[in-house]
Amino acid sequence: MIDFVEFLLKKVYNSKNIPVEIIKSAFNNTVKDIQYHFPELTNINVKERIQNNSNELAVFLFRLGNEIHSNKLEILKPQIHWLLKELCSCEIYFNNNIDVGFYIVHGSGIVIGSRNKIGKGFIIHQGCTIGHKKNGEGNGNKIHNNVKMYCNSSIIGGLKIEDNVIIGAHCLITSDIVSNTIITNKRDLISNKIK
Repeated sequence: MIDFVEFLLKKVYNSKNIPVEIIKSAFNNTVKDIQYHFPELTNINVKERIQNNSNELAVFLFRLGNEIHSNKLEILKPQIHWLLKELCSCEIYFNNNIDVGFYIVHGSGIVIGSRNKIGKGFIIHQGCTIGHKKNGEGNGNKIHNNVKMYCNSSIIGGLKIEDNVIIGAHCLITSDIVSNTIITNKRDLISNKIK
């Protein structure tokens, strides 16, 4: 992955080298994310999918930026932010706390604003937004384990989304959602249907 990151950084104006240990840690975290959903995939499979700009590239770039953020290497963050936007059409703030099992499907147009806390097994599709009602307001959303967001859905405000929630396509969420709920584009709540 070190050679691949060096290749990516050639696309960035005035790029700066990223420490090897940060690249390795980001890759290992990405492997854990992908294997959470696809345990049959090997490290080599995941590496190939990242390098072919499959869904895994956006996850890897987030993990790389998150590692840089955690290590307080602020000068290195803008180049990864630029790559995430340029190559994957995603804007995901690196100060988000996203647990293992993060997965992006058809990543174009995804925006995950700052300071969200997201649990295990989170899956997000194209065109989704997780954000604040006002810029810089609050601590972000709390999204628990095994939540899925389908295309063009949004979570806006400092909300609490509990375990095993499925948010259907084109839904706007502006209030807390309890566990085991499916939300459709008609805004119907179907509770306790998920086992």
